[in-house]
Amino acid sequence: MDAIRNASLADLDRTLRSGLLEDLAHVAEGIEQAAEYLRSIQDRPFGGAGHMGRFDVTPVIRSCVTLERPLARRHGVALRWQTSVDSLYLFGDSGALYQVLTNLIRNAVDASPGEKSAVRVSLDRVGDHLNLVVEDSGQGIVPQHLPRIFDRGFTTKPPGKGSGIGLAVVKEITEAMFGGTIGVESRVGAGTTFTLVLPIPPQRDSASP
Repeated sequence: MDAIRNASLADLDRTLRSGLLEDLAHVAEGIEQAAEYLRSIQDRPFGGAGHMGRFDVTPVIRSCVTLERPLARRHGVALRWQTSVDSLYLFGDSGALYQVLTNLIRNAVDASPGEKSAVRVSLDRVGDHLNLVVEDSGQGIVPQHLPRIFDRGFTTKPPGKGSGIGLAVVKEITEAMFGGTIGVESRVGAGTTFTLVLPIPPQRDSASP
């Protein structure tokens, strides 16, 4: 009986080690990719166009979440990520999409109360579109401000805390570069959800030039 128990524990231990190693590999890969995206955008203004081409959207988003997670944690906010999309290609500047998501995540973290709150990032395919969602359970946006949040110069943050440019450029990149749309739903005291709907261009074998 003890031998069976010990064997079961050994199998569990091997499974646990295997899972941990796989998680660490994903983290290392995400950090490496995040550093590459940061190097590609550090010398150009927010929203500026960089290299245009085909790119796999999933690792871009995973890398962004990986890099932003420690910052969110320092604010007492858990950054959670889920996707039903293993691999799917968009055309545009991957660094610009990275910037868009960084802006949305940081806004969501800023709006969160901390104390075990969470920001959720999800990516799903719905027909011929991708839905990229950033959701928080923070303070929300008052109804009279919602129509203006994408206007340049408009901000609800205290003086010195926001320029009122970020969401305007997020909308511009989403629409002009990726041909998508961005929508927002918010309830005061319950949180805010931003949803990017991005059309999926014709796909081809990722090994093709």
